[in-house]
Amino acid sequence: MAELDWGRLGYWLGFTLVVGLGTFHLVAGYYHLRYYVLRKDDPKSWKCQPDRFLSPKLQRRAALSSTTNLAYGGALTALLLFATEQGLISLPVYFDVADYGWPYLVFSTVLLFVLEDAIAFYVHWAMHHELLYKRFHRSHHTYVATTPYATIAIHPVVFIALQFASAIPILLIPFHVYSIAAVFIYIFVFNIIDHSGVNLESRLPWQASSNYHDDHHALFHVNFGQHLTIWDKLHGTLRRRGQTYGPAIFGGRGKSAEQDAHPGPFYEY
Repeated sequence: MAELDWGRLGYWLGFTLVVGLGTFHLVAGYYHLRYYVLRKDDPKSWKCQPDRFLSPKLQRRAALSSTTNLAYGGALTALLLFATEQGLISLPVYFDVADYGWPYLVFSTVLLFVLEDAIAFYVHWAMHHELLYKRFHRSHHTYVATTPYATIAIHPVVFIALQFASAIPILLIPFHVYSIAAVFIYIFVFNIIDHSGVNLESRLPWQASSNYHDDHHALFHVNFGQHLTIWDKLHGTLRRRGQTYGPAIFGGRGKSAEQDAHPGPFYEY
C-alpha cells in the first residue's frame, strides 16, 4: 500500500480552510460593518426585524459556531479532494468542456443548482420534525433576529447531514469542476446574505428576498427553502396570509387565524 502524500493533504486542508473561512468572514464582515456598525442607529431603514437584535453573547456564539462548522466542512471537503486526486475514489467530475459540450455544461450547472436547492429544502424540512428539531436544530433558532455570522451556526449533526446530502449529485452525475465551484459559491454567499437580517431584494428572478428566510427565523416552522420558493409552494409550507406560526406549531403550514399574527408587513417573496 502506497504511503499517503501528507504534503498534498496539507495543501488541500489549507486551501479549503482559507477559501471557506475567508469567503465567510469577508462577506459576513461586509454586511456587519455596512449595516450593524455604520447604520446601527437607524435600523428601521434597513433591518428585517428593526426591533430585534441579538445580544453580544449570542453574536459571539454565532460567529464561533459558524467558524467551527466551516472548519469541519473544510476538512471533509479537503479529504474528498485529496482522495479524488490520489485515485482513492473516482468521481464523475470532468475538467474539459469538450467532453460533454457547452449545452450540457449549461444544463448540468442549472440542474446541480436545482438539485442542491431541493436537497437543502428536504433536509431542512426534516430537521423541523418535532423530534429532530428539539434534539438538533432548535439551537439555530435561538437566533430569531439573524445576523450574517449566524449563517452556519447550526448543530454539527445538521451541518454534516447537509454536507453529505449535498455531495450525492456529484457522486452520481458528471459535472464540470467550474460548475460545481460556481454553484456552491453562489449557495454559500447567498446563504450569508439571506441570514444577514438586512431587508434586501435580489435582481435575480429566481432568488427570493432576504425576508423569505428571515420570516423562517421569526416564525420558526415555515419557509424551509434555501433560495427557491418552489419547494415551499409545492408542499404548502410557504408563509400564507391568515395563518399564525410559532415555535410550538410544527409542520410548516401554521394554524388558521383571523389575522396574521406576525408583526410587520406581509412580504411577497
